Amino acid sequence: SMVYADAVTRESLRLNPVVSWLTRVAAQDIELAGYYVPQDTTILMPLHHLAVNDKCSFGQADAGHFCPERLLTEKGLEPGGLMPFGHGTRFCLGAGLAMTEIKVFLALLARHYSFVVDNNTEWKQGVGRYPSNGLPIVIRPLHASA
Repeated sequence: SMVYADAVTRESLRLNPVVSWLTRVAAQDIELAGYYVPQDTTILMPLHHLAVNDKCSFGQADAGHFCPERLLTEKGLEPGGLMPFGHGTRFCLGAGLAMTEIKVFLALLARHYSFVVDNNTEWKQGVGRYPSNGLPIVIRPLHASA
């Protein structure tokens, strides 16, 4: 079932969501983080910002660090904790296919190649997130071709 590959994929999407934000409209007057939000106000949810700044994220203080194991916990498996494909009635119809394709692709890459990546990369925010240095990476085949 590739449980760990699923956790790696979900953690990658948590820290690097495909979309930068989700929007919702307040159905009624509410108080949100100490602010009054009137009914019919559009609320932007910046997914990456929420993922790395929520110190209660899955019960861990290191919310900004890559840690797939956090998504193997009971709290990490709760529905609605991650929203890379939306949530509720607006949930992406292709989410299941996308997750399957990502895990198969990762398994094939890991089976045939080794990777060395510059871990000191600074990420910048644009429409999505991107590495400021182009993300230098060295990819080597694990086995010599016949």
